[in-house]
Amino acid sequence: MKNSTLLVLLIAAFLLGGLLLGAGIWIGQSSLRAMWGTGAYGPMAGPGMMGGPAAMMAPYAITDGETPPALSPQEAGQAVERYLESQGYADLAVGEVMIFDNGGYAQVVRKDTGEGAFEVLIDPYTQAVYLEHGPAMMWNTAYGMMDGAGFGMMGGGYGGMMGGLGFAPRNPEAEDLNVSPDRAVELAQDYLDRFLPGLQADDHADAFPGYYTLHTLKDDQVVGMLSVNAFTGQVWVHTWHGTLLDMVE
Repeated sequence: MKNSTLLVLLIAAFLLGGLLLGAGIWIGQSSLRAMWGTGAYGPMAGPGMMGGPAAMMAPYAITDGETPPALSPQEAGQAVERYLESQGYADLAVGEVMIFDNGGYAQVVRKDTGEGAFEVLIDPYTQAVYLEHGPAMMWNTAYGMMDGAGFGMMGGGYGGMMGGLGFAPRNPEAEDLNVSPDRAVELAQDYLDRFLPGLQADDHADAFPGYYTLHTLKDDQVVGMLSVNAFTGQVWVHTWHGTLLDMVE
């Protein structure tokens, strides 16, 4: 009798543990969906850079089947301007703005030279501004996760927590760059020919600290972007954008 009772208790404990585990997984997945969304907008969507990690997490808090609200280039630009003002970036200004069907993108440039400083995404729901994941986070040697202070999506810094991974030297001098803008265009086209035939690389590469960003075109129309590491020549396609709707230089 004692053995039978013990067996029943063990089975009951096993079933209860299974229910608790299942509930924990369900709650965790629900929390992730609430934070990051799922499907094409969720974490790790799409391929990553050539020979490197997959695409980073999307910042948009959306759910399956939900269409993001319309975001105009003016609204996106104003959101970035508010961010720059709030963070005291008096020497920086909004550059190119692109609107995709899943959110906004903008380049932040230096007022004195017009050179790129960093790239951001604009949440279509809240108009919050985030450092763009991918090259802007991992390759930017002045404002990304590689420098000592970091961008800080919520106004704080990363503190260089990803330093030492070998993506690029910290705060390099211009003469240390191994890849010129023209070479970046060549590398970008070589990558597209191999992995995304039918797309063309723009003949102009926008320089950012430690890397370049170029438009990708199809039938002479801009459809997306990719970046080229200025030290290693690695190519990272911006797979997180949706369909391009509008663009303002």
